[in-house]
Amino acid sequence: MPEKTVLIFVKSRPFSSLNYYEALRVAVGLWEHHVSVIWMGNGVYSALKNADRSLTDRVFGELQGLDLHLYVEEEALKERGFRPEDVLPDAKVVNNKQIAELIASADASLVF
Repeated sequence: MPEKTVLIFVKSRPFSSLNYYEALRVAVGLWEHHVSVIWMGNGVYSALKNADRSLTDRVFGELQGLDLHLYVEEEALKERGFRPEDVLPDAKVVNNKQIAELIASADASLVF
């Protein structure tokens, strides 16, 4: 099967549903594709360095060996009073124009 470029958007708050956890599980399951996780809107709470990872530590461990790109929406961070240095060290903070470019180059996208 040819590799696809897949975007996984995490837009839901981590403390109100399991969507964040399921999004990361899907990312691991798509290991043979080019996968990017983009935290947007209320999803940025999941990308903070000191977020509760009690449910996702194991999944994050599995992500470490994969060629996975992590992005955080800059505007959503600012709206919630956070700075780029508040997010996970492997995540890149991007603006909406950069997110639009990622979307334009993707073969598929999933929203959680």
